[in-house]
Amino acid sequence: MKRNRIRITLLVSATFIVMLSAVLVYINQLSRATESSVIAFMDELSEHDRQNIQNELENSWDELSAVYYRTENNKYTTIQDVCRRLNLEHLTNNFDDIYLVDSEGRTYSSANIVQNSSDKSYVRPLLSGDEKFVIRYDDTNFLETLRESLVYGVRCNPFQVNDIKFIGIVGFSKIDTIADRLKIDSFDGRGVTSIIDKTGNYVVNYDASAGIGKIDNYFEELQKNTGMSETEIAEIVTQLNQSGSFLKHFKYKDHTKQVASFIPMPGTDWSIVLTVDEEAFNEQTHQFVSMTSVMLAVVVAVLCAMMFIIIRVLLISATAKAEAKSRGDFLSNMSHEIRTPLNGIIGLNQLMQQNTQNPKALSEYLHKSDATAKYLLSLVNDVLDMSKLQAGKMALDAKPFSLQQLVSTVATIMRSRMEDKKICFQIETDIRYPEIIGDETRIEQILMNILGNAVKFTPEGGQITLRALQTNVESGQVTTIFSVEDTGCGISEAFQKKIFNAFSQERNTVSQGTEGTGLGMSISSLLAKQMGGTLSVKSEVGKGSCFTFIIKADTADSVSDTAPAAEAVPTEVPERGPLNILVAEDNDLNAEILLEMLKASGFTVTHAADGGQVVERFEASAPYEFDVILMDVQMPVRNGYEATKIIRGLNRPDAKSIIIYACTANSFKEDQDKAFESGMNDFIAKPIDVKKLIQMLGVTK
Repeated sequence: MKRNRIRITLLVSATFIVMLSAVLVYINQLSRATESSVIAFMDELSEHDRQNIQNELENSWDELSAVYYRTENNKYTTIQDVCRRLNLEHLTNNFDDIYLVDSEGRTYSSANIVQNSSDKSYVRPLLSGDEKFVIRYDDTNFLETLRESLVYGVRCNPFQVNDIKFIGIVGFSKIDTIADRLKIDSFDGRGVTSIIDKTGNYVVNYDASAGIGKIDNYFEELQKNTGMSETEIAEIVTQLNQSGSFLKHFKYKDHTKQVASFIPMPGTDWSIVLTVDEEAFNEQTHQFVSMTSVMLAVVVAVLCAMMFIIIRVLLISATAKAEAKSRGDFLSNMSHEIRTPLNGIIGLNQLMQQNTQNPKALSEYLHKSDATAKYLLSLVNDVLDMSKLQAGKMALDAKPFSLQQLVSTVATIMRSRMEDKKICFQIETDIRYPEIIGDETRIEQILMNILGNAVKFTPEGGQITLRALQTNVESGQVTTIFSVEDTGCGISEAFQKKIFNAFSQERNTVSQGTEGTGLGMSISSLLAKQMGGTLSVKSEVGKGSCFTFIIKADTADSVSDTAPAAEAVPTEVPERGPLNILVAEDNDLNAEILLEMLKASGFTVTHAADGGQVVERFEASAPYEFDVILMDVQMPVRNGYEATKIIRGLNRPDAKSIIIYACTANSFKEDQDKAFESGMNDFIAKPIDVKKLIQMLGVTK
């Protein structure tokens, strides 16, 4: 036992040292990479904006295609039925108008209006064979349309109703819809990103001096502000028509210098234009380094937490022979789950070190590292849930909620994943008592886990049905039966016996390549048992599966009203300049990152390295000198709880009013309760989301 502890400690220490060394080396290399050229960075930003907009266009085309194929699959026999279907689809999507187009160029609307539109600019591309298109349309003679619109079109596999052969679908949206949906921003709002058409007219313009549509023309603005000739403008137009990205340097009449990146968008006559000056670029580069450092610090913190959990579980499970086997299984699965993303992070660090002069590649590797870190964090949360449930310490929050709203929320969240795999998603309900008492969050968690598994193991074109039925109303209690039935690959009889065990996963060709810890079904089963319910499965290989979750709950009408909670008394903070924050953090790297991020956001910051120092520095400060204390819980000399109690007990006017936030990786409810009992105002779980923290401080201010 002692020898195993020593081995585990050495393994954890070695892993931590390797990760810390990799972080330090990477940060050093990244600092050197800040000297990369403005042109390379502009290319990366412009491509990022182009991808965002391209994704928006693809989503709109996919939405139209889905409407078309749902209409086709219903096998309607009359045009009236088709139009009624269009009317139903129109109520549930983001387009102002939707029209089916037949092979003769006629359009069919949800209002059962048929018009010969073969000469219209939004129909000609479909008749000429274009697969997808998007255009700006401002013909005020088309039906009731009296404004500019964006028209998306998709040519689909033909289907026939009577003698009419449908070949595609078009959708109209407001000219400013794409501007409302996109958040094109760079260089903290000082990089101006616009979309222009091939004639220079704006489709989207985020410059406050210009509007939407044809109000301003980009090329006319260039001539006005830079004095460029018609020939020079024509050269830019020629380069745009060649469908290749390029950059231009412009010197304005006010002697400012800017760089503009042009990237044509495939499938359209649009182009992305990003303009920014060198001063904004340099500031953004420094922020890039800071954000990257924070991301890496989060990865290290998650790994340390994972190692702590492994040690704790191993030491507990090593008390007997049966537990020894459980310990071995757990370590094997956890080792696999940790090593897989850890291998990715280490590999990405090596790639980033090799590509320090390539901002585009660095950004891609950082994005992948961030996704991997979030997966590790989700694994930590799952393991914590398992630990709490197995120890019987999971506290349920029972209160009235709407079953119908719950089903609607779950369906909304899962529907996009279903549509990505072209899965037919059906919902059937027979809810007699829509208001019941229970833990809505945990019930939603169970349904999301089951539906997530169904999507994972159901091939494209399959079907998933969610049912919510109620029976057996007795003594104010109602039995609610949730079932999720799919047409997926099914589950073998052998695996059905252990599907609710931790880390149990059945590999097959349908789920190959998807991430998963194998904890979702185990957590769901334990949650169902704690609620007094059951979770079961019936399945046949090759024919699909059906998971059934049954729970009994009081109806809301049968529960007496509880006394209203005491109204919270808001903490008053004197109105003045930037907040002065006292940061209590004993880890030097974490402290350095947090201090730099807060300073960059305009806050005045003071650091205390332990619980004793934070008390001393508060005592030595003038009344109301500090506005907020970010109090780490685990510190030497005094922990955060002790330090808070001492500060609250001081005889000075701001001792009771100063805002104190607990900052800790211990995120159990009892830890939060202990923080409030010691006198803290709120609780911030580690790893700290700096953006959310700054938002909280902004509200405090």
